[in-house]
Amino acid sequence: MAAAMLLHVSGSVFANGLLGASHLDLTLKNVGLINTTDQLSDRGVGDQVAWAQALHLDWQSGWYRDVVSVNAAWYGVTKLYASDNFMGRDLLRDNQGHAEGFNKLGQLYLKTRWEQGDQRLQMNLGWQPLAKFGVLNITRSRGAPDSWEAVSVDGTAGPLRARAAVTRRFSERDSPEKSRFYTLSGNKSIGYIATGDLTWTPQPETSVRLVAGGSEDYLLRQGIEVSHRWPFADEVALLSRGVFYYNRGLSEWEGARGFTHSAQHIYGQLGLQYGDGETGIGWSKTRAKLEGGLGHFYWHFGKNTRGFINSAADGEGNDYINDGEQMIYLYSQYHLAPGLLAGVYGNYGYNVRYQGVALHEWEYGAFASWEPESVKNLRLFLGLGPSYSWKLDRRNQPSLAAEGKGFHRAKGLGGLMSIEYRLGLF
Repeated sequence: MAAAMLLHVSGSVFANGLLGASHLDLTLKNVGLINTTDQLSDRGVGDQVAWAQALHLDWQSGWYRDVVSVNAAWYGVTKLYASDNFMGRDLLRDNQGHAEGFNKLGQLYLKTRWEQGDQRLQMNLGWQPLAKFGVLNITRSRGAPDSWEAVSVDGTAGPLRARAAVTRRFSERDSPEKSRFYTLSGNKSIGYIATGDLTWTPQPETSVRLVAGGSEDYLLRQGIEVSHRWPFADEVALLSRGVFYYNRGLSEWEGARGFTHSAQHIYGQLGLQYGDGETGIGWSKTRAKLEGGLGHFYWHFGKNTRGFINSAADGEGNDYINDGEQMIYLYSQYHLAPGLLAGVYGNYGYNVRYQGVALHEWEYGAFASWEPESVKNLRLFLGLGPSYSWKLDRRNQPSLAAEGKGFHRAKGLGGLMSIEYRLGLF
């Protein structure tokens, strides 16, 4: 009788809770990447092209007694084409220079929650997406997204939202491996990364976000992000946002890559929103001193990690985060029709000096994103543009001309095409 009661309760848990209200989505994604830059030509690396077909299965259970739920996702990526000079492109698996497809269980985590009025608390445990979570991130623009093995907490109370997470392993977007963290030069094990953020949104137009995080005894980052929308006419508003980040090496930081002791990055942007369009300008500046080389604001937290900065200095082709570098960013975008967004952008980086030589870099491009109303859950994206920077030598430093008379210019064309369709199976 006890066994029968146990089976009845167990069946009720799955039939009326976890399984009864569950749903499964199938996503088909076709992604093509091109990068013709000659920045690494001194190392014998030429044009890099990759094309892949991906399939995602995303399952989310129902909530048992509105308290416990489970998420799981499987990703499969198949190679359609990859150039001989394949270097990953973060799309296909790089197996000693050869492009391969892969598949993996990318997400599997338990969720539990509590809600009362405008207060909410949720905890996740397992392999999960930490998207712009504290100082960590994932990307979804490739065949498969990244994922973190973590315990995370997310709580809100009125205009305040607080989040925190501790993670021990990471799975890259181009690999089935579940990897631990290591230092950049010494290849020493890093036990964990801890991060968190606090966001205050007193009104829909205003947001202030404090972020902090670091890898064990290795690297610490703190920052603030502020944004505000100033409406002053019908369908017209001024948009403003600014960020500041501070990096500091801890006791195990080698100071051999990125910067020696510390680095700072600041970015500000003003935009004008008018009806279906938006145009704006941004500016950034970076300080990242590196003994014996050109430093930059390193935004990850060691090997097998993915950090981020909320700045246009994280460009489409170049990263404008070198020591002393200032950047001007211009953009304009317009909704040409319902679901159809098109835009142009440009970045120009200047004020960089390496061994007495002035360096500068720039890029520009255009993009279009279309989600047709007639086909639900279909999204098409195309972006393309040239970029100009400097070649890198075998020490990963700028390649200078003889006797310090200028530098060797790197140039190329970059582009991304993706077609994504999501279908609800049940």
